[in-house]
Amino acid sequence: MALSTLLWASSLSFGQTIASGEYDAGLKLAYDSTNHTLTGYYESYTGWDEASGQAKFSCIFYIRCMVTGRLFTVDTYYPNDPDNLIQGQVQMINDTTLGLQLHQEHGGCWNVQHFADEPVEFRLEKRTVWKQIRYIVTDKAYFYSDPSLAKKQKSYLVKNDVVCIDQITDEWAHCTFYGQATSKGWIRITDLNK
Repeated sequence: MALSTLLWASSLSFGQTIASGEYDAGLKLAYDSTNHTLTGYYESYTGWDEASGQAKFSCIFYIRCMVTGRLFTVDTYYPNDPDNLIQGQVQMINDTTLGLQLHQEHGGCWNVQHFADEPVEFRLEKRTVWKQIRYIVTDKAYFYSDPSLAKKQKSYLVKNDVVCIDQITDEWAHCTFYGQATSKGWIRITDLNK
């Protein structure tokens, strides 16, 4: 185990930054270079239940941390449940690849993807301009066409839905939600986790 960790660490290059974007296997990350914060979301499923028409197992967790170098500590938890926090480490391997290892598994992850055994590598598939990834903390969070209460739309998100943010003002965040359909618009900051 120590030798594999040493070899993994020795493959690092210097001067890299984490890219915001969609990584393979269900990982989305947003790096904010102004305050060196990384937020993200991992979501993956396995197995199929014919009766319900849904996947049998899920592995889902939110990610937040400060980027302090090429190897840094990360906090992970299910959205709106930070009391069940599991820490781990992220290691930048190169400009488009990183490794994530957790100290223990999240509930359903045993059946989907093991994170505690060894680092799991993720490769960047699509670079984005996301500054943050957050989740909804209120029962309903409405989209607005502009950052103004007068521009409320009919569409809304519900508690625990995750959004990717490309622009932030004092009271508003311009968000994209990736669900069965992609939705974009402004959401009030008070509807999002801090």
